[in-house]
Amino acid sequence: MRPLILEKVVNNSYVHAKACNEYECRLKKLRAAHHSECVFNRKPSIVPGLQFSFDDAGVLHGTFSCNGYQQGYDQMVHGGVIAAVIDASMAQCLMGHGIVGYTADLSIKYRKPVKIHTVSTLVTSIAEVKCNLLYTLNCIISQEEICVKANGKFFKVK
Repeated sequence: MRPLILEKVVNNSYVHAKACNEYECRLKKLRAAHHSECVFNRKPSIVPGLQFSFDDAGVLHGTFSCNGYQQGYDQMVHGGVIAAVIDASMAQCLMGHGIVGYTADLSIKYRKPVKIHTVSTLVTSIAEVKCNLLYTLNCIISQEEICVKANGKFFKVK
């Protein structure tokens, strides 16, 4: 599926917006206005070191490493922490696209354990938009191989 890409008109032709800077500026502005006290945005964060950035196509990339405070079963990140990271990444992705949305549905498939003390990467993208109100997003978390796949639906806040 093709990620949502914002374009602008320059000299009567479409060009891709400077995605990284524009996405990250929108994220920073909307996060400050609507999401500043989220457990992932305040210090200390529930997952210290969680970092997000956008690529030129508007796809959100993130890295994090959990420790014993986020552990569930021995040497594994708690599934609820993983779900919260996914939900946060989807909300951040939407804000980077200029949209504030609330989670309506979240479906997670845990394929392999996410290990503590190991760097995890995540990739979150907008998969579908219906009536400019319902946004479907996908997220994948990997540690050398795919550990978790998730789909979420978010309602746009007016």
